[in-house]
Amino acid sequence: MSGAARTRRIGVVADSHVGEYLDALPAGVLEALDGCDLVLHAVDLSVPSVLEDLEAVAPVVAVRGDHDRLGGLRLPDVAVVVAGGRRIGLIHGRRPRLVDSSVITASVVAGRNLRYRGGLHAALARRLGPVDCVVYGHWHEPAAARRGATLFFSPGAVCPYGNLEGGRPPRGGVKGIGDRGVRRFRWQLGAEAMRPSVGILEVGSAAIVPRVVPIAPPQPARAT
Repeated sequence: MSGAARTRRIGVVADSHVGEYLDALPAGVLEALDGCDLVLHAVDLSVPSVLEDLEAVAPVVAVRGDHDRLGGLRLPDVAVVVAGGRRIGLIHGRRPRLVDSSVITASVVAGRNLRYRGGLHAALARRLGPVDCVVYGHWHEPAAARRGATLFFSPGAVCPYGNLEGGRPPRGGVKGIGDRGVRRFRWQLGAEAMRPSVGILEVGSAAIVPRVVPIAPPQPARAT
């Protein structure tokens, strides 16, 4: 089989939040990504050491999220890589704060998970231009859907609950109201969204096949 025809195995990680809500990248992440040709980190790695950990598996491409403390490291807002002859775009899944907050609030009031991805995917596609696959994070929820010829893929989150990881209580005051709303929204997403996970993209000449890989729950960061 020629190199051009070989299926490429791409690992996808999102929302690891190491150094913020977790002390370290869980060992299960590296185990799940073993054998990958490339690793994409779709936002909110939080600290640069995560990239060093992932580079033990394969070369890493990462973009900047809204929870990153990178020091002097500069990451792009978007990136496009070519693998197996396919263009794969990498981007944070965040829209303007008012839009995201409205989605969460409306879902909580409705008591069910409203369909928000149609508008989200259209917005991400506009920012990336023509690609075969859009990889994103931010929502801490596994998702795979097609819009026309483009695959949209979120692997879920290494740290699903974010600042409520490990059963932490909501914060006080106005922030606590937001925490309670986000927690209720996440419950409405279902059990799959609550399990830590990473993703694998099998990129071949015929198709890009996405897969979500659950990992063992990470340990929350120690309170300081």
